[in-house]
Amino acid sequence: MPKKEKKRLQVVISDDQDALLTKAAYELSSPERLVSKSEVVRLAIKKIAQELQAGDSELKELIKELEPEEG
Repeated sequence: MPKKEKKRLQVVISDDQDALLTKAAYELSSPERLVSKSEVVRLAIKKIAQELQAGDSELKELIKELEPEEG
């Protein structure tokens, strides 16, 4: 399936979030296939969308953890 090229979002993340992305990419990788942090983000987006469609209430709890954007 070819990738659709879209304007990429530049999202500022904390050092802790970057470390979590790195850890997830490492754990998903294997000697045969390395998984990038960008791929982890794409997988997370897909999983969140699926869970929202399924009515997962746990996601609503996660929303409470989001800090308001500074700006």
